[in-house]
Amino acid sequence: MTKRTYIRTWRNKWITSGAQSIDDFIEIFESNARHFRQWKEWGIQLLDLGGVGDDYAMFGTDDMETAVKAGFLVYKGDDRETVYLELLGGETVRVPEEILKKYKNS
Repeated sequence: MTKRTYIRTWRNKWITSGAQSIDDFIEIFESNARHFRQWKEWGIQLLDLGGVGDDYAMFGTDDMETAVKAGFLVYKGDDRETVYLELLGGETVRVPEEILKKYKNS
């Protein structure tokens, strides 16, 4: 069986759209830095080889539990009960209930 890569697309545009002061900018960027440091500790990788040339960055992990813990979750349509992860290549895979329960309040 080939390894699956669970992905999350991060968009940089609008990150500071609500900032009204330099302190707001500082807090926003420090918060994002904490977020990315945590992802790095969990082994999440930047998948965009050669850097990020636009407002989008793709991150990935081959560990389903890490993807759930990191919030890579997606939904289909109006169904908010069934949770999926997106795979590199565009497919989705349903997250088992026991994994969701484990990380529900993370």
